[in-house]
Amino acid sequence: MPRFDLASLTRRAYPGLRRSSIVLRDIVPPATLATNLYRATYARVIAAWSAALPAIEEAYARTIAEMTTDSPADVQAEIDRASEGLTRLFLLLTPEVRNWALRTEQWYRGKWRGAVLSATGVDLDTMLGAGDVRASLETHIEWNTSLIKDVSNQARQRIGNAVFDGLRNRTPARDVAKSMREAVSMGRRRSIAIASDQLNKLTSSLADERRREAGIDTWKWRSSHKLHYRPEHAARDGNEYTDATAPQDLPGQLPYCGCRSQAVMKFD
Repeated sequence: MPRFDLASLTRRAYPGLRRSSIVLRDIVPPATLATNLYRATYARVIAAWSAALPAIEEAYARTIAEMTTDSPADVQAEIDRASEGLTRLFLLLTPEVRNWALRTEQWYRGKWRGAVLSATGVDLDTMLGAGDVRASLETHIEWNTSLIKDVSNQARQRIGNAVFDGLRNRTPARDVAKSMREAVSMGRRRSIAIASDQLNKLTSSLADERRREAGIDTWKWRSSHKLHYRPEHAARDGNEYTDATAPQDLPGQLPYCGCRSQAVMKFD
């Protein structure tokens, strides 16, 4: 349910207003916010696995050289030791995710307030707060925490696969080391993409919530126009929808979708 009726507030501010609608400014999240998330959280997971590689590589090299019954357990112990360190790190990263989400909400709230003020002359400063979107923030905090753990788990699995495939095939240590470094690099690339996607998803959610609490039901589809776009999304660019007529795959909802919704305020 709307918390206030922005259209009525606008008419009150401009009694002689004759326009049938006002399109609010498109709010585009800067890539620096995604970079901040990556550096504060995901990058630290990648760095932890990178730091663990020399000990794992050394244990693997010893195992290949000796090939004793107990040697494979030595390699597993190094992987387990790194994983235990990551478990402790996760406890530190959850507050970092929360801080990022709150800063992103604050940024979006300021941009939304500015867009409304510029388009309508109505200042929503005293009417907006982080508490209005608490449920959405908590959802995205939990989501990111889960994704961070998943990035770590995938890195561990790929490193373990490289090690034990190497032991089975007597692969030279330098080749296994290369495979392990590539496993970490894959995690890094995935993490960068996830951070960008999570920024789009959080800001898309905030856009919907801020629009609805203002009693605005209509919005325009804004395509991301990025390199690997979805043709069906690009075809919707500029189309107007309501919450009732919108496609099921909303802007920013599908994996790595960078599309946005732009609020359109209608006057009866």
